[in-house]
Amino acid sequence: MELEELEKQSKAIEDRLDSIEKNLKQKDEDAINAIAKGGASVGAVKTGGINSDEQRALRYFGVPHVKDLLHINTMAPKYSRVPEELKHLVLDLKKDVDVCRMTQQILHGEPLDRDERQSHVKGMLDSYYGKNVLAPKLKAFGSTTPGAGDEWVPTALSTQYIEEYELERKVAQLFRQVNMPSNPYDLPVQAGTTKARIQAESGSLSGSNFGTSKIQFSATKLTEFYPLSEELNEDSAPDILGLARSEVVESEIRAVEAAILNGDTTGPHMDADIAAGGADLSEKAWKGLRKLALENSANGSLVDFLGAAPTITKYRAMRQAMGKFGVNARELCWLVSTKGYNQMLALDEVTTVEKFGPMATILQGALAALDGIPIVISEYMRDDLDATGVNILPGDALSSAMLVNHRRAFFGVRRPIRVKAVMNPTPPNDEWLVAAWWRGDFQAHAQSASEVSIVLGHNIA
Repeated sequence: MELEELEKQSKAIEDRLDSIEKNLKQKDEDAINAIAKGGASVGAVKTGGINSDEQRALRYFGVPHVKDLLHINTMAPKYSRVPEELKHLVLDLKKDVDVCRMTQQILHGEPLDRDERQSHVKGMLDSYYGKNVLAPKLKAFGSTTPGAGDEWVPTALSTQYIEEYELERKVAQLFRQVNMPSNPYDLPVQAGTTKARIQAESGSLSGSNFGTSKIQFSATKLTEFYPLSEELNEDSAPDILGLARSEVVESEIRAVEAAILNGDTTGPHMDADIAAGGADLSEKAWKGLRKLALENSANGSLVDFLGAAPTITKYRAMRQAMGKFGVNARELCWLVSTKGYNQMLALDEVTTVEKFGPMATILQGALAALDGIPIVISEYMRDDLDATGVNILPGDALSSAMLVNHRRAFFGVRRPIRVKAVMNPTPPNDEWLVAAWWRGDFQAHAQSASEVSIVLGHNIA
């Protein structure tokens, strides 16, 4: 009876959501019809209509003014129900604000940013790009000051990027983010659990508190820059600056993802090709998931696939090795390369309708989960490892897969990604740099006989 009641409640919620969506669509159609009949202008709908994308963004993110959107972290968990198109709308706005700032700084002599502070930049809407790209967007969001140049624009900050641009790269966002108020920063964690005990009436009971420990974060700084010649053509500046900004931000995210998966701080690095590289490689920032599993091999954190193609039995052996940390599928994720993903697609247990139901890959052409555990694909899951799970020789060609309890690891952020325009005056350079900085750390609960929350499947052909 309880199950039937839950199903009824679930159906009622779904019906309510469908009704809300239909009402929004109807209002959008009414606005379009009003324009077609001459009853309203496009500008009126975009600035005052309650169903324009811009106004919907303000409502969904719960802010009254467009300037507040520049400080919104669109990938924060509380915004998980916000439609993707509205998230991208806000990201594009942030990018355009940054491009206008950098255009004025590079081409028109406005003050450069210093340290953690962003300078007061005037005339952001005076350039061609500002007038024709940013200003109309501000108007669409309801900015009413003549020229859409509200006084907040020159000092607007757009700093929340570290999660913003993980819409496609999902490894870092799997883990709980911890903001680091200091460096280093100690995060208290529970080290053990207790069970309640019997107490006789009027009897006494000695105390037995659960154990405590800590995880220490020590921020590492990652930096990338994109050089621009001093003879930068003003007409093409916005396009080039937009490209440069996107690239340096993406480079930070690539570096973090590679370090989370393949990081190692021991000397030399576990992978021969990384060990032979410079000390500034991001894979040397902290110990990543693969290294943590390898170090805990004595406690069952490795599953050998014996140089063969993967089977469902081996994947399930990985989950079994986790013990209690592998019970709740909602806390787990598979981490695989594109090759590993295609191997999962080929498993007999998920290809046919009679074995996997309507989600069978023969019908869907894709696989979102295996045994109810989400699959995350990363280009930094290596397919050039040896039988032990590390890279030793150039000819190594074996793959790996990881099963991780993402509740047992943390992503520490001391400074979100910051993008700035800086001048490199050192002869013979005489060039501008669009540069990005990020500071943070990645740490997991110590792996041991009592904690196997990271399992590596290695030696996969």
